[in-house]
Amino acid sequence: MRKEIIAYLKKRHNVEFLVLVIIALAGFCVLFFKPYRIHDWVIANQPILFWSEIGVMALIVVVLLFEIADSHNLIQVLQTREGQEAAERQTMYNFYDERGELKLSVKPDACYYLESADNYVQIYYTNAGKLQSLMIRNSMKNIEWRFQDSQLVRCHRSYIVNVSMVQAVRRVEGDIVLDFGDDKIPAIPVSKAYSEQIMKYFTNN
Repeated sequence: MRKEIIAYLKKRHNVEFLVLVIIALAGFCVLFFKPYRIHDWVIANQPILFWSEIGVMALIVVVLLFEIADSHNLIQVLQTREGQEAAERQTMYNFYDERGELKLSVKPDACYYLESADNYVQIYYTNAGKLQSLMIRNSMKNIEWRFQDSQLVRCHRSYIVNVSMVQAVRRVEGDIVLDFGDDKIPAIPVSKAYSEQIMKYFTNN
């Protein structure tokens, strides 16, 4: 999302700069080259048109400068926040609901997998050696985006797994499943859409 925002801001600035160039070229063509001598009115009002053109261009330049400054500040804030969240994910996995309220904070080596449940997500983790779960109102897509640079990896439409906790990758009747090496924790299926990504992770690591 942050990359999309930054890309959008850059595109917007490019469009505004292009509009400025078009206005400038059109103005100079009318005022100095006078193609086809566009009516006597244009010729008679050259000073007014000239200073109007200069005023419009100056206004656009000022607006562009302010927007570039605001966008630069926004990008810095996003980059700082991203760095803070990356550092945060090294020590704890913080799970928020769709309103941004913190619902669960758990160490990475205690979080096993997440399961989609309509508009909710069920988080499975261990506490005092016991497997527990907590349901929060959020989407798998939001959580996948938030933890995109962590060990929490999407492996199925309905599952996100902590790949660092996986003990074995098995094929069962042609399908790939991820095994945590604990009878209390079920094996998690890997769908074909995510199989290549998952296998690359375990092959490279």
